[in-house]
Amino acid sequence: MQRIEVSGLLRALDALRGRTWYLHLETTAGAYTEGGFGAFIRNARIVVRGAAVRGNGPYRAGLETETGWVYAEGLTDWETDAGGRLLMAGYDGEGRVTVCCELSPTPFEVEGKQRRIAPPVAEEAPAAGPPPSPERAVLAVFAHPDDETFGCGGTLALYARAGVPVTYACATRGEMGRNMGKPSFASRETLADLRVRELTAACAALGVRDLRLLGVWDKTSEFRDRDELAGRIGAILAEVKPSLLITQHPEFGGHPDHCAVGAAAIAAVRRLPPAERPRVHCMISPRLAEGAGLEVRTIDVEAGLAAKMAATAAHRSQSEAMLQRTAVNPEEAAQRRERVRTERYVVVEV
Repeated sequence: MQRIEVSGLLRALDALRGRTWYLHLETTAGAYTEGGFGAFIRNARIVVRGAAVRGNGPYRAGLETETGWVYAEGLTDWETDAGGRLLMAGYDGEGRVTVCCELSPTPFEVEGKQRRIAPPVAEEAPAAGPPPSPERAVLAVFAHPDDETFGCGGTLALYARAGVPVTYACATRGEMGRNMGKPSFASRETLADLRVRELTAACAALGVRDLRLLGVWDKTSEFRDRDELAGRIGAILAEVKPSLLITQHPEFGGHPDHCAVGAAAIAAVRRLPPAERPRVHCMISPRLAEGAGLEVRTIDVEAGLAAKMAATAAHRSQSEAMLQRTAVNPEEAAQRRERVRTERYVVVEV
């Protein structure tokens, strides 16, 4: 996207007059359960009668429709893409999206495809130590691209390097995420494909050779039919037959999508006959575990840390701002390394 130059944006807006458009309108400060706020509407149909841009940057845009107005403020960037869509967005200093106002002549995508990806084998896999426990196979089920890396990348790398088959089922493509790189290099409509590419590279770094995308639209996991989502996960369980499932905590996942996906994964396990059920470890942050009074199993993943750091860098759109800070602040880099060299789980009885 390019920075807004008012005359160019106004010409693009004027070309919308008198036609029916599909609207995506969004404000966001993150979807985390503690203090996040935001809203989005996708594929509302409007007929544009007039448009104006005001302000000195960030900008405000007003679209007059047949029945009222559409308004967005805080806009910084825009483009008209190859599909004839007009995309306007506002980004903060960290490259995070704060507002989107987009118009398309055809409906915007609202669901991904369920598919399987085989990440490439890394030419030189980082050395790793023994796995945390002997396993036949491991299945990780998380909500977003990067959950597998930031939360349990060291654990997955240790299993993979020890020759344990590791499958990752990712519910969404993270298409509604806020982080767009620093400076931003993605838009709301390019982010999904970008994050899938980043995820594939991260899995290659970790040694994960089996990646499943479930195609759930980001930020909607908690509103989906849980039985249907559990059924999708159950089909992978039946195929992979893991002895260990790693997922997100159904109550203390720290994010609505995390909790919903973790609950669906546990429901899928409980549908199996008791003798066929894998053990279940739920990834959890120390702060949330302490607040809930949960007993935590801590795993030292120092031997898999090189793989975890490589996977973190692969998730460039999500990690770039943090990596830039630690590159110039040795103290922060050391603190972060100390945090990520251990990973924590709650054992759930199923």
